[in-house]
Amino acid sequence: MTADSDYHIIAEHALAMLKVVYLREGPDAAVWSAKHMVEAAVAVIAHELGPAQTRQFLHVVGITQGQEH
Repeated sequence: MTADSDYHIIAEHALAMLKVVYLREGPDAAVWSAKHMVEAAVAVIAHELGPAQTRQFLHVVGITQGQEH
């Protein structure tokens, strides 16, 4: 099984990729890329873990988004 620190490193890499997109192509491209990352995550979670976990993930995304505003 993968350690939590490995998942943290993967998340850091994803964030670094978004920063590169932001710097090279601008904020619109970074937002577009982030939306696609979330869509891909939802598809994987739905397939592997089912609708309950998918709803929980989307709830966390919604809460996080709400805290930023």
